[in-house]
Amino acid sequence: MAITPEQKTLAKHRFERAEITLNEATDELLRANFRLAVNRAYYSAFYAMRAFLALVNKDSSKHSGVISLFNQHFIKDGIVSEISFKSIQSLMDLRHEGDYQDFAEITEKMPRVQ
Repeated sequence: MAITPEQKTLAKHRFERAEITLNEATDELLRANFRLAVNRAYYSAFYAMRAFLALVNKDSSKHSGVISLFNQHFIKDGIVSEISFKSIQSLMDLRHEGDYQDFAEITEKMPRVQ
């Protein structure tokens, strides 16, 4: 299946958004704001996954759907390594903890995402 100009434009936009958000994560990490750094790092990965999905004309309105589609089209096909996918899942878990659990602390001593 050929990639259309519209798909390329959308993917490029989403990758640019991912890059901007990754820069925000880096800035927050330098400020030792670990909860927000994890949040922004997760969203950077999320936007990048959506960029990849644009290239195969897939998307979902739910985070779990995006991750499932990414797994189906890029992990299972061997385009992205399983290790990378486990890192995304770990990052999602940390982001969820930091965003939704009362009294959760995200620190620099947390287990590292592999």
